[in-house]
Amino acid sequence: MIKYIHNANNSRWLVGNPDRLHRTGVDGKPFRCPFCEGNEGDTPPEVYRIGKDIVNGPGWQVRVVPNKFNITEIHEVIIHSTDHEKSIEDLPISQIELIVKTYKERINALKEKGQVYMFSNFAQSSGASLIHPHSQIVVLPPSVKPNTLELQPVMNIIEQNNNFVAYCPEFSEWPYEVWMTQVSSSTFQVQNFWEIGDREIKDLALMLQKMLKKLKVIHDREPQFNKKPYGYNFYIYPYSPFYLRIIPRFIERAGFELSTRIMVNSVSPEKAASDLKNV
Repeated sequence: MIKYIHNANNSRWLVGNPDRLHRTGVDGKPFRCPFCEGNEGDTPPEVYRIGKDIVNGPGWQVRVVPNKFNITEIHEVIIHSTDHEKSIEDLPISQIELIVKTYKERINALKEKGQVYMFSNFAQSSGASLIHPHSQIVVLPPSVKPNTLELQPVMNIIEQNNNFVAYCPEFSEWPYEVWMTQVSSSTFQVQNFWEIGDREIKDLALMLQKMLKKLKVIHDREPQFNKKPYGYNFYIYPYSPFYLRIIPRFIERAGFELSTRIMVNSVSPEKAASDLKNV
């Protein structure tokens, strides 16, 4: 049973959901990947697909299903591809465009049902319970007040293309975290993520893949980071002004952060941007 619980002064929220303890991949049972092509019957009925029109069957390129072990009442899984191992940094750019297009379509479909958030966890260090690369979309009721950051000012730019800029903001809570947002234009500016067009989808897909590849290089070459496997989270804040934030999971949080909720960042945003620019 899902419960939304707030603290004494209603300033912070948590979700209580005991069913999450028994989700696939962490329940200790014999494992067959429910996200692989041919195992469509292992998931709830799909709500969206790109690919051949065989509902709940093979032939798909991107597939969206309700999360069997949902966090919120509305919780969907976006399966990136039929490949069990290739993540966004390894897939063809055409496939990443389909993934970003799916983000747009599902956020648009759900935005009237509550507060929509899209996120992706890659590797166990990021909280992923299944290896097969995927993203997730959740809808929070209007009464719940998340503590999501607002768009941070653009500085320490890594690079820019026609529609987006990648940068390390001054308020960076994690080493080498990267933000992406739309480039301001006097003639055109998207207000919400679900309004982006095909050109913006392509540019965002290109930049997302490039940044994840750069972060992997940083991880692999730095002995203080590569003692554990490469992992990351990213999420899209879809409302005006929207942004995509990548959080590399190079470090663990410790007692100071947990007790004060003040993060410690051991890499300055200026150095992070310079290192990423030079990869």
